[in-house]
Amino acid sequence: MKEKIANFLERQFGISKDEFFSLNLEFEERGKRRVYAFKPCNLDVPTYHYGIYFGTLDDNGFRLSIEGCFLVGKFAKKNVLTVDDEKALSWMSGKDIECNLRGYVIVKWREFFLGCGKANGRILRNFVPKNRRVAFSEFSP
Repeated sequence: MKEKIANFLERQFGISKDEFFSLNLEFEERGKRRVYAFKPCNLDVPTYHYGIYFGTLDDNGFRLSIEGCFLVGKFAKKNVLTVDDEKALSWMSGKDIECNLRGYVIVKWREFFLGCGKANGRILRNFVPKNRRVAFSEFSP
């Protein structure tokens, strides 16, 4: 699993395998092709499940979650769209934004990674979950 994800990230975002493996994370695929990242722990405590949602495998590649973008975004050398304040607000409110890239793209605002979308050369499709979106009224004066 780890090697498969490393290959996707290298191809999609230019993240070298050395950089990816330096995170020392383990990965597990669960229902709906979702991948969770975790560091093994020897504590004997009851758990529902371990790890954080890292991304989803799909037929066209690997779509990172917001947390996945935070973990590997600093290593990405391609398919990163840096946005201004206005586009960041639009993205975090769930709207698609203009983008001339293709494939999966990491959205970056200042030093923050806002998630991953899928671009077709004109539009970057938004995957921010509804429960994580912000309303413009929250930022009105």
